[in-house]
Amino acid sequence: MSDDNLSMNQSKPRENDLVISTKLLSNGYEYTKVINNNPSSKRRKLILHFDNRNTLEVANNVSATTIEQGVNNFLTGVLWGYEKDNGEWEWISTSPSLEKPANCPHCITYFKYLENQIVKEAIDRKQLRFKTGSFVTNEGQRFRQFYDQLIELLRYYELKSPEREREDQILTLEEQSSTSSHTVPNENERKRRPSILHKNQVPVNGYRSSNGTLYHYVLPSFFRLIQYLQETDRDFVIYLRTMGDDCKNFLLNAQRILSNEHPSFQFNRTLDVNHEPGFIKRIDDRTISLRIKFEDDEEMQTIEDEFAIREKLERGHGIHAIKDDFNAWCQKNYHYTTSKPIWFDPDDRHPTSHHILFDDNFRVIHPNDSIVDIRIMDRERHQCYSCPFEFYPRLENIFAVQANLYLILGDRDYYIKSVTKCENNLDQLLQDTQTLKDIKDKSLMNQT
Repeated sequence: MSDDNLSMNQSKPRENDLVISTKLLSNGYEYTKVINNNPSSKRRKLILHFDNRNTLEVANNVSATTIEQGVNNFLTGVLWGYEKDNGEWEWISTSPSLEKPANCPHCITYFKYLENQIVKEAIDRKQLRFKTGSFVTNEGQRFRQFYDQLIELLRYYELKSPEREREDQILTLEEQSSTSSHTVPNENERKRRPSILHKNQVPVNGYRSSNGTLYHYVLPSFFRLIQYLQETDRDFVIYLRTMGDDCKNFLLNAQRILSNEHPSFQFNRTLDVNHEPGFIKRIDDRTISLRIKFEDDEEMQTIEDEFAIREKLERGHGIHAIKDDFNAWCQKNYHYTTSKPIWFDPDDRHPTSHHILFDDNFRVIHPNDSIVDIRIMDRERHQCYSCPFEFYPRLENIFAVQANLYLILGDRDYYIKSVTKCENNLDQLLQDTQTLKDIKDKSLMNQT
């Protein structure tokens, strides 16, 4: 694995800001308690937006994406190369990396290469998922070790636990039996018999693959974050931001875990889960529409004023889902200005809220390869503009974070540390008056 930001070493928050302690409960599970000592950040309400795929989940029941296919899909997005003049693909990466290789400015990820070839409209993404879902058994065989590492991190039961030893023993015996029974494959051979593990009840937040292996469904670090937010008495709201129809199972699993049905996660107060998704639409190049219904709304609300949209989202509590406008993004060749919007007012030096969006497809490399539209608010003109892409490296890890699946799986406190890092970086940005002025001036200039 490369030594860049895919490594398991996460940069630490500012000294004395965050105190994390872990204790062992009587049932054998660990419980993490976190104390945030940063007084300035405590004043701000956190508006946390999360993509679903490879950010909160790996499997997807709606698109029939298995854990194994999801890991394959992720790897195609962190392995780099380029298309040669003869049309053949040339690998540059020897290990996964979120960052483009420094010695290859024309490199793209293998996922982007396939996306450019296959996807012309939304329905084509099914073919793309199929193609990327078998990556390490086909053209990506050389990267098998990284696939195996991620699969292990996703396993529900930890190594050496009695449940894991029993599961592995059954899987090994069934694999040996299947191999010896079908030494000569042919078109008429019977499919492998379902594993006896399918007879076992799937525990809360479990996902059982076709061969019987049990995995985590919603990634545990997400619930560690909610524990932290409650322990530190933070005001927050969470929005699942997806461009597909994959929010239902996430919301159902989240509600069960937040109701203290999972032995590893105990919450000191309830958190409402809104099962009716909202929608963000790009009506034209300048107009964004939000349709959403909170618990106290009598009916679905439709809002087309971006200042009112931001205010509505910041009034929310609990967990909600919003489907963003994939067609608008696709039709503009995945340009960031038509992707998932979040909002920032550079004139407000003492903001009461902080939007952060986590998405594995957020990048600061090219405007046609990023999925976050940071909307700069101009209160004098009552207009919002897409932030010029040249400022995205400066705003990364403040308002948008490229979700790192390796760290999400390897460090249960990944989201806690990431949010704290974003808050500390926002504190610094708010002191940088020249950058704030440049962001606003150039955002306006781009519109005129």
